[in-house]
Amino acid sequence: MPEIDLTGRLAPIYRLLDWPLRLAVITLLWLLGVAAGLVVAGLAPATLAAHRLTVAYLDEPEVRPWSCFWSAWRVWLGRGQLVLGLPLATVWVLAFYLAAARQTVWAVPLSVVFLGYLVTLWILPAAVVSAWDRPVKELWLVTLHLGWRRPALPLAATVVLVALAVGAWYVVPVVLVFGPAAAALAAVLVVRRVSSPRPTRGTPGPTRSGPPAR
Repeated sequence: MPEIDLTGRLAPIYRLLDWPLRLAVITLLWLLGVAAGLVVAGLAPATLAAHRLTVAYLDEPEVRPWSCFWSAWRVWLGRGQLVLGLPLATVWVLAFYLAAARQTVWAVPLSVVFLGYLVTLWILPAAVVSAWDRPVKELWLVTLHLGWRRPALPLAATVVLVALAVGAWYVVPVVLVFGPAAAALAAVLVVRRVSSPRPTRGTPGPTRSGPPAR
């Protein structure tokens, strides 16, 4: 999708008006990517590819969404199962323990752990696409570092996203069109906000790069 070079005081407004269409395109491609992997194998590469396309929309003057998404999808089809697929699978394990701990003294602490894990999992794809060539263990460490250096920011963004999703669902199910892409955009922006030019010693910092186009 070619970008138009806009100048003047109205330029930011015109650029902002581009985003509803971009979000719809990201969500549509994400759904196609999930279906292409028969859901189970497609969820991880489709999610990572959607975040890669989001980064491209933010950084690159001209983006071809179809080729950008599917080149990233192919890159992450295998490796993405370990990077993101495994953490997604563990959500069910934590949910099982949380359900088993209902009406016990462990209910509250497990709920806090579960919430923190979900927030970390939401940030994970954005952190991964910013440092895609790192080993898997380092990618997880980068996510933990970025997610909890300033915990108020990702938690506040999560609350806003949930509130917007609930409100949109009761007005009109626009969450189906914009929800996945909006979550990806918010995660990318949060990761960029909490990133530091000089990472903490011993913890690898992200680089704003994505998988090479093929």
